[in-house]
Amino acid sequence: MATFATTTSNFSDLVQETVAKAAEDELRAVLVHAQKGLYRPTSFIKGTNLVRLGRYADASAVTTALTEGTAPNSLALTVSSESFSATQVGAVFEITDLASLDSPHEVIAINAERAGRQAAKSIDALTQAILVAGTSVQYVTATSRATLAASNVITGAQVKKIVALLGNNDVPRFSDGFYRAIVHPFTVYDLMTDTATGGWMDANKYVTNGKLLTGEVGQYGGVRFLETSDAKVWVDGGASSVDTFTTIFLGTDAFTMADSQRLTSYYVPFGGDHSDPIAQLAKIGWKVRFGCALVDEAGPRYINLEHGASLQTS
Repeated sequence: MATFATTTSNFSDLVQETVAKAAEDELRAVLVHAQKGLYRPTSFIKGTNLVRLGRYADASAVTTALTEGTAPNSLALTVSSESFSATQVGAVFEITDLASLDSPHEVIAINAERAGRQAAKSIDALTQAILVAGTSVQYVTATSRATLAASNVITGAQVKKIVALLGNNDVPRFSDGFYRAIVHPFTVYDLMTDTATGGWMDANKYVTNGKLLTGEVGQYGGVRFLETSDAKVWVDGGASSVDTFTTIFLGTDAFTMADSQRLTSYYVPFGGDHSDPIAQLAKIGWKVRFGCALVDEAGPRYINLEHGASLQTS
């Protein structure tokens, strides 16, 4: 007895797939490291690839009485400087004419959006690398990254300690009266579950008035917290190969950024140049030339707090 079924010879040739008109949305981290307002903007002068920041140190207090009729010894300003240069980065995507024709999606538009996202993520990642390389580092109940355990988590009390250390170092707050901190979601989890007396949960923490910053999840202890899954994770960096995390606490003008070539996007259509004589290729690209540096000459305006987390990435 014969049965007509999906396994019947040639049946599969008659079954077509339906492709959704809209492409899936990507899961994306919030990009916070290079957002405007966190850094001091500077600029390059055409013909140079170096920005130099000059510093004239404050003079010490005078506590010795003047001698009557005798002028004090003359003093001189103390000058120093620090500098940084720009690096050019970019990328090019290529699409064939047949891929554009046969795809059920508008691949040129999708590729253009993905290229823009790549550019923003690249700038964010390069900025983060500068920030986490800073030498103003504290560890939660440990002496180094390698000795951090998963249990060495950040707490509300630790946040208050960092704020006190920043204040003791005369690090200025932003115009709203708060410092900033860039945190991982696992760090936020530990802060929000801190039930110690005087800790995070005791303080009715997430009460924020006014416009939220990009990625902001709340404020506590004089700090506004910017959450991103792209916050620095040192995979296997701690004791017994646990993941450790860096929370970056920033005062105003803690770092500076400048570009000598603004972020620019490019589109070369099919047949747009002599290398594509019969219009088979389209190209989409971007490039930027920028630099970033911590402002350390007068003393760091940041603290990188390294700690464990009760949740691990693997």
